[in-house]
Amino acid sequence: MYPILFKIGFLKVYTYGFLIALGFVLGFFLALRQAKKENISERVINDVFFWIFISGFMGARISYIFTEWPYFLEKPFNYILANEGFIFYGGFLSSFLFAYIYLKIKRLSFLKVVDLLAPSLVIAHAFGRLGCFSYGCCYGRPTESFLGVLFPKESPAGVCGVPVIPVQLIESFVLVLIFFILIITRRFKKYDGDIFFIYIILYGTARFIIEFYRADYRGSILNVSTSQFIALVLVPIGIIMLFRARIIKSGK
Repeated sequence: MYPILFKIGFLKVYTYGFLIALGFVLGFFLALRQAKKENISERVINDVFFWIFISGFMGARISYIFTEWPYFLEKPFNYILANEGFIFYGGFLSSFLFAYIYLKIKRLSFLKVVDLLAPSLVIAHAFGRLGCFSYGCCYGRPTESFLGVLFPKESPAGVCGVPVIPVQLIESFVLVLIFFILIITRRFKKYDGDIFFIYIILYGTARFIIEFYRADYRGSILNVSTSQFIALVLVPIGIIMLFRARIIKSGK
């Protein structure tokens, strides 16, 4: 673990933030490259990415605060200013909403644009999970297997005091696989929304399974984690929407 990547005088560059920024920048340039191929304005990508970043950050933080509400009321500034404390699906849903509103205002095809952005989101997320590993948050359950990683005591995962499953690395690997699947699938795309809904299905399914191996508390709904509950809602929606255009076209 290298929570601090390097120092320049009093300035500290944290690995967690650096990897998130790196993933975001890489995703941004991938989206710009694809936008040129699809004749989508560079300004649209700039604006959408800006709002995704702002709304995603706020949504991920606010959703985390809701899961920790009793503790938040006791020490609110500790949660608002903390380095950790983000829920991906909270950021995803808020970004989805803001992107939808923006593209509707601009009278642009929402599904066409989110198809373009889906691979960028996945690769940025993969780097983000590497950042989680460097910080020690979003950790897995204790394990005695060879996969176990013993985190420093001062890290969030260090409270376990024993090796834990590196679910951050596992999820990052899965996200990279999803990224390549989306890139390959894009060549055979038939309808706007195909790439985006495939992403929702693949990631939702993977996240539901990975959550069983997580040890950090993230809130719960109906005896499953918050993220699992959201996945249970989004995956069926993704499946229905993926086949919706085909069903309509077939007349069934």
